[in-house]
Amino acid sequence: MKNHKNLHVRIVEYENLLAAYKDVRRGKKMQGSTLAFHANHESRLLDLRDELLSGSWTPDPFREFVSLGEVKRRVIHAPTLRDRVVHHAIVRVVQPLFERKWIYDSYACRKGKGTHAAAERTRKFLRGAEATLPRPYVLQIDIAKYYASISHAVLMEQIERTVADPRVLDLVESILSGFAPGGVGIPIGALTSQMFANVFLDDLDRFAKQCLDVKRYVRYMDDIVVVDGKDRLRAILPEIRWFAEARLRLRLNPKTRIYPASRGVDFCGYRLWTSHVRPRKRTVQAAKKRFGRLSRAYAKGRATLEDIRPRVMSFLGYIERCDGRETARSVLSRLVLRKERWK
Repeated sequence: MKNHKNLHVRIVEYENLLAAYKDVRRGKKMQGSTLAFHANHESRLLDLRDELLSGSWTPDPFREFVSLGEVKRRVIHAPTLRDRVVHHAIVRVVQPLFERKWIYDSYACRKGKGTHAAAERTRKFLRGAEATLPRPYVLQIDIAKYYASISHAVLMEQIERTVADPRVLDLVESILSGFAPGGVGIPIGALTSQMFANVFLDDLDRFAKQCLDVKRYVRYMDDIVVVDGKDRLRAILPEIRWFAEARLRLRLNPKTRIYPASRGVDFCGYRLWTSHVRPRKRTVQAAKKRFGRLSRAYAKGRATLEDIRPRVMSFLGYIERCDGRETARSVLSRLVLRKERWK
């Protein structure tokens, strides 16, 4: 059922824009762009509200950079701070409408979900399959160049099933066309893109669960794990491939495969078995590089203990959920907090 309430009015309320700004500012209070905006943030937010009310707001060009936080090279397109406020304001109001419709086992970018919950759910499904099947297998699905392949036309049709306010739809179209005028692709680095990406694959989730009657199904963004018998998975895969290509205009990555569950499932940053969990090699390599860079930044005075502490706590939170004590020692040995001495 579509929501016909005044979503646009709720999005542009000053209180919502202020809350969105606080979300954007969190953890970035000392950045130059944040300091500049904050110096006169109340009048800036009021000006932004006037633009949104009049329909004159248009997104600024995205800032492009290469992420160095992962082993895998990733090109990020980040909105300006002012535009990030708009993205957050939209998500604060609109995402709850979609949350009511999304399946339980979609875990990316949702409150109360996340990688740890997805990993635990996968282990639960592995244990259930092990108890009922002679030899459980895993179908692991990955979408090729997912964000870059999302069709604006298909996405807008999906959004319109839930959002009826034409002014909100105009805002969404402005964001999409501002990034990719050709009608395909959404930016990695925008909060709305996380919501759009979940909306886009919800159709596939429902096709798998309702039409194919798949029971053990977990999705984290464009990574999908299905646990079942080998023959059953061989029958499911062509159906999912057809739906992705014909209905969503997506292509499955060649890494999509079926394999015995006994090999362990590489998913959400972990290697998962029913009996134990190990840290993923690529995640460990990324952490080592990250702590090495933080050490150099600290030595040169470009990072503080306040910057470093949450990174350490995040890594420890990750490692405590698996069998990785020795790995933790190895990774944290890369973090050397020593200031350079100037002669």
